[in-house]
Amino acid sequence: MTTELQLKKVPMHIKSLIGREAGLHRRSINQETIVLLEEALLARARSQTPSRDDINEILRRYAELPTFDTRQTSEIIEYDEIGLPK
Repeated sequence: MTTELQLKKVPMHIKSLIGREAGLHRRSINQETIVLLEEALLARARSQTPSRDDINEILRRYAELPTFDTRQTSEIIEYDEIGLPK
C-alpha cells in the first residue's frame, strides 16, 4: 500500500544531495527519497535494538529479584485432563 507524502521547505542543499544520489542510482528523486528514508529508519531501529549485553544485564537484574512464591508452576496453574492450563 502506498500513500502520498509531501515535503515542504526542503533546504536546497538537501534536495541537491538527493538529486545527485538519485542520478548515481538511476532513480527518480521520489524513489531515492523513499530509499533514503527506509535506510535511515532501519538504521535507527537497529540502533535501538537492545544489545546482547543489555539483555544479559536485564536477565541478571531479574535473577536477583526476590522470590515471593516458592510453589512450582504446576502447583500454581491448574491443568485440564489433556495438560492444557485451565
